[in-house]
Amino acid sequence: MRPQDKFGQIKRDHISGQNDVYSQLSNAPAQPGGAEDFASFEVDAANRRNELLFSITNQIEETKSKLRQAEQLVERLRTSLREYEEMYRTLTKGKPREK
Repeated sequence: MRPQDKFGQIKRDHISGQNDVYSQLSNAPAQPGGAEDFASFEVDAANRRNELLFSITNQIEETKSKLRQAEQLVERLRTSLREYEEMYRTLTKGKPREK
């Protein structure tokens, strides 16, 4: 897979995860209608909060993982670049000079 493809996939995964969290936030329940609904509302709110925290925690871990992958990819690209530059220098040193 080409480096730009890997970075593109990492970006798409990140955006997808953010959209999931925002979707959960936007689907919050409406305000309760009366005092009898308050206990139910509290339980629902606590459950949604826990689900959201779990989702955010997963996104944090996935983002850290993707960042590590991107850093490893950058290091491999730097190593390849150094190798190519060294090959170029080696090949141009032995080149005969034109008169």
